[in-house]
Amino acid sequence: MADLALACRDLSVAYGSYTVFEGLSLDIAKGAWTAIVGPNGCGKSTLLRALGGLGSVRHGSVSLHGRPLNGWSRRERALRLGWLAQTAIPSDLTVADVVALGRFAHGGWLGQLGGQDEAAMTRAMQATGSLAWSRRRLSTLSGGERQRVHLARVLATEASVLLLDEPTTHLDPPHQEDIAQLLRQQAHSCGVCVISSIHDLSLALMADRLIVLGFGGLVGHGTVPEALAQDWLSRAFGKPLRIVQHEGLYLWQPAMSPLEQ
Repeated sequence: MADLALACRDLSVAYGSYTVFEGLSLDIAKGAWTAIVGPNGCGKSTLLRALGGLGSVRHGSVSLHGRPLNGWSRRERALRLGWLAQTAIPSDLTVADVVALGRFAHGGWLGQLGGQDEAAMTRAMQATGSLAWSRRRLSTLSGGERQRVHLARVLATEASVLLLDEPTTHLDPPHQEDIAQLLRQQAHSCGVCVISSIHDLSLALMADRLIVLGFGGLVGHGTVPEALAQDWLSRAFGKPLRIVQHEGLYLWQPAMSPLEQ
């Protein structure tokens, strides 16, 4: 139990009469990157929000570091949980000001930043390749650049648990790979619990563990080899999926026939 960062028991979420999932129980360890995968509309973002206490649940409980989530004050929770939404509100703030928002729970913001805040911000912007834009306004950046800035904001919290909803949105393939490597580094080198929803299966298969959701709820939760051995992905998506191994990585291979010359 000491190694658990987040856990939920008998979790159920519904929107009106529509049940997204019910009876879901998970133990999520620290020091690992867990990817949530499944078809569109199965509840990946809903699960992330429920784990972070950002959405109402019909039944069940969530605990953070062994303590009920609702037992933490807002500030305590903000210090331990970093959240990246799938879509961000447009802003005309500078990049540095956006990243500074990640230090709000630490007591410093904008003109009141201390040395530790500035150092955390610099580390976060360096890690995401956004330091060179620190004085630019967010509105002048491309979608992919803005995504890296918002990820820097989350990293600047230096929280022990990161909940990331589609962190590679708008990024080109090389930068998607950079973010995947960054998430792995945060987990393995910094001991952070990273939980992300990712549409790209090849990127998700770079994670340590998978939470596989289908329209009937949880299909499985375990390591990537466990998920592949038990064919959780095919069950979740409702069609056979071919996963190949190449140079130590697992890759999703489309089943389409090659074009005739």
